[in-house]
Amino acid sequence: MKEGLAIDTADATTGGTLVEIGTLDNRIIRHRNETTMDNNRFTIEIAQEFHRRMAAIIDAVQAGVWESGVHDLLASATDYGVGQKRGVQTLALKTGHRSAYVRLHWDTILGDAPTDRQLVADAIGSAINELT
Repeated sequence: MKEGLAIDTADATTGGTLVEIGTLDNRIIRHRNETTMDNNRFTIEIAQEFHRRMAAIIDAVQAGVWESGVHDLLASATDYGVGQKRGVQTLALKTGHRSAYVRLHWDTILGDAPTDRQLVADAIGSAINELT
């Protein structure tokens, strides 16, 4: 069985965030995101938008898995990063026989830049591949 998604962040040299997305079988995409949640005031609207986007990821993976012929209800669990710069957000997804982990930085999930959107799309695609 394949390993789950591995997406980690680290970049002590520039103060930015390096996001790596891919699976443990050496498919890795890197992206540097200099914006932080700390630059904005945290509001209920931001929290709600974050949850809407996480739900959209779950919905997209469910649809992709179903369309690929795996007719299981997708289970999900989250581990939201808190503290400095909100950290890495982990979404664990599971079908009856496989699991995938989507780990993205808070700013990437909430980002509207094409690179942020592409990182989320790539993570969705990787999760679908892992679960089918």
